[in-house]
Amino acid sequence: MSRFHVSITPEPDSRTAKATRNSQSSLPYSANSGTHLSMSSSHNKYSVLLPTYNERDNLPIIIWLLAKTFKEHKLDYEVIIIDDNSPDGTLEVAKQLQQVYGEERIVLRPRAGKLGLGTAYIHGIQNATGNFVIIMDADMSHHPKAIPDFIRVQKERDYDIVTGTRYAGNGGVYGWDLRRKLTSRG
Repeated sequence: MSRFHVSITPEPDSRTAKATRNSQSSLPYSANSGTHLSMSSSHNKYSVLLPTYNERDNLPIIIWLLAKTFKEHKLDYEVIIIDDNSPDGTLEVAKQLQQVYGEERIVLRPRAGKLGLGTAYIHGIQNATGNFVIIMDADMSHHPKAIPDFIRVQKERDYDIVTGTRYAGNGGVYGWDLRRKLTSRG
């Protein structure tokens, strides 16, 4: 088995997750099932990959939400910020957040230029120290409140991958114009 067992990618305001185990097909899961697992006994560490580009204003909010979520559920974590040389000062804000939350929680892995989202995730995975990886966007399109549900699903069924979708169950998008919604649908 690989070092990283699961990729947890919450979608905005999603209440539905899809999870797969090994080569099995996708299985729907309702995050509103009411089942609550105690996560405090876990010795897992979660590495949140957070690529940024011009996210100066969003970064403090998403970091606060992540820290709150992990603290409330007694989960060990690190947030790896992969900034692509944002001209708005995102990296400087990230450095301030690192001072507040600590270097063990906020890990900075900046890059020299805007190199793309896919390579940002690869760069983040290469620097992750957790045994689980959570892939998110800093633009608030993925809300951290879904993370405990994704972790619970992974633990209950020993899935390798858990992912969310805004297009099933109670998922949805809020505050997007028609163009953004159409772009998201592909």
